[in-house]
Amino acid sequence: MSHDRDALRAWLALLGTANAVKKGVDLRLRQRFGLSIARFDVLAALDRAGEDGLTAGTLTAWLKVSEGNTTQVTAPLVAAGLVERERDPDDGRVAIFRLSDAGRARFAAMAADNRRWIDTAFAGLDPNDIAALRRLLAGIVPPTEKEAA
Repeated sequence: MSHDRDALRAWLALLGTANAVKKGVDLRLRQRFGLSIARFDVLAALDRAGEDGLTAGTLTAWLKVSEGNTTQVTAPLVAAGLVERERDPDDGRVAIFRLSDAGRARFAAMAADNRRWIDTAFAGLDPNDIAALRRLLAGIVPPTEKEAA
């Protein structure tokens, strides 16, 4: 079997496994907290940002989605009181998002459960296997936009 075919099969296995884990986590987040994995990702980004929060543009870049997607995902979090949205005092056109106190508490509970679910998903691997997997994944070079042209 050629390297090209092995690489494709490895890619399909990686994608299948990642999608299965993601779907399982999304299902559990929805069942336990009533929030999707996309909204969990927003809360996680804002948690990492701390008290300064993130501008809408920076949040969009961190999430690697479109601005419209960011608006669609953040609006229910703002309405639920988990995220605060305010105007940048230096530029009223810019929105800044921060976790509210309720958002911080909800995210902490979600993150703790998420860690347990991921630990369960990786339970069949010992710490050396996990370290090796991380090294192997770091060696994958994603295609660039230039290559697609």
